[in-house]
Amino acid sequence: MDFSPEYELRILPEIRCGNQQAYQSLFHYYYERLYHYALTFTSDQSKAEDIVQEVFLKVWTKRESFHPNGSLKAYLYRMTYNEFINGYRKEKRYHEELDAFKFQALTPLLEESEETWQLKLNKLKEAIDKLPPRCREIFLLHKQEGIPQKEIAKKLDISVKTVENQVGKAVSILKNKLTSKVMTLLMLVRKPFK
Repeated sequence: MDFSPEYELRILPEIRCGNQQAYQSLFHYYYERLYHYALTFTSDQSKAEDIVQEVFLKVWTKRESFHPNGSLKAYLYRMTYNEFINGYRKEKRYHEELDAFKFQALTPLLEESEETWQLKLNKLKEAIDKLPPRCREIFLLHKQEGIPQKEIAKKLDISVKTVENQVGKAVSILKNKLTSKVMTLLMLVRKPFK
């Protein structure tokens, strides 16, 4: 089926009235096209899927006021682009807030003497060295190397759930052995264990 301008004019009022079959035909025709378009902005397939799903969710939930100016195709592509931009801004704002939190939490630690700082790093390293071998390996891959849990699972041929459990176990063990300031150091600093 081709979405000619004439067909668009017929289908839009049906979608606005809640005709699910009309909506589904729109979805089936444009989903793949919009997905590949979203991939041009992000190489993350999951994000591209989320973007397109959000576009179609908005089309359905706001169907009564859905009045594209001009071509339906151009409108859907513009919605997809705008959804990507909105997500990018939210993610950027989240990372900025996280960085501000990290800076605020690290400031007292950074004001300590080099000797105190090194002592805390040594305590942290000793506690990590005492973790069970497999738990330590997974924890260091995740925390020190920054490898996502999914990739660790694939690399070690184990389930993602096992990786999550081992990282959680490591954090729990370390919480029981370390002071809150040393734990803050663990949570905020990447690659402190060399």
